[in-house]
Amino acid sequence: MSRHSKIRRDARRKQAPDRPIRRLGDTLQPHAQLIDADGNVVGGAGLRDREWVMVLGGKALSGTESAAMMLAMLRHAVAVQADAGRKLELHVSAALDAAAAHEAMAAGKSLPQYLEMLEAERQERRAGDMPTTPDGLSSSAVSH
Repeated sequence: MSRHSKIRRDARRKQAPDRPIRRLGDTLQPHAQLIDADGNVVGGAGLRDREWVMVLGGKALSGTESAAMMLAMLRHAVAVQADAGRKLELHVSAALDAAAAHEAMAAGKSLPQYLEMLEAERQERRAGDMPTTPDGLSSSAVSH
């Protein structure tokens, strides 16, 4: 390749318009909103390519194919913020609610029972992640 052809190619690239960033997949369809006391949307969830995506602070944090799991994660976010003294309201679309209820029904439970089961599983996983003392107690149990 000659020096001149490289110079011409670089000049063409500089004059070409910028190409926008192309994201893979469909657009995110909103199905849940977390609204603070001032009425601002601080997070929520949406559906993209058959995956429920949780968004907080404008950033996608997690994704799952389970509508019930997404609903459980949103409810947990509300609870964590309430413990920190910030009140959030959760608004859920009929489609997300129906999909979660369908999953619960397939598991032979009502939606509230299924969400309680998912919360219990989350707490069990968290308890399993906590460091233990030599006598087998969790470090949080020892410090209290």
